[in-house]
Amino acid sequence: MVVVVIIGFLASMAVIAYARITRHVKMTALVNDLRGYSTAFITYNLQNGRWPSDTGTQVIPPEMTGTLPVAFTMPTPIGGVYEWDFDTSANGFYTKAAITISSTSASQMTDDADLLAMIDAEMDDGDLTTGNIRLGSTNTLVYIIEQ
Repeated sequence: MVVVVIIGFLASMAVIAYARITRHVKMTALVNDLRGYSTAFITYNLQNGRWPSDTGTQVIPPEMTGTLPVAFTMPTPIGGVYEWDFDTSANGFYTKAAITISSTSASQMTDDADLLAMIDAEMDDGDLTTGNIRLGSTNTLVYIIEQ
């Protein structure tokens, strides 16, 4: 009986550790994606003097074809899909240039507040209501490149 209790205790610790590691991996993957994508958009802006045109979800702006990886059109590591937003005021605040992660019927963005806070802390100020990473009014995660 003692052995069973010990094994159960060890298994519960392993499940907790696995959940923590999985959350960290998702956060790291998303942060790397956002940094890579934003670098491509900023480079385009510096070379051309303007931002690419606005697109819908999972659509690479025509000007960025061949520059952005195809992964931009696929679900994100935290669920939901990427969208390039240029000169828009959706999500409760105005952004000149931003990458938005929003839910679709096929891929729901996570509602894990701790994971979203980890992403914000890694890239910004740790507060989802201020800075460059914000939670929009439509429950979207917005990475503001230029406001």
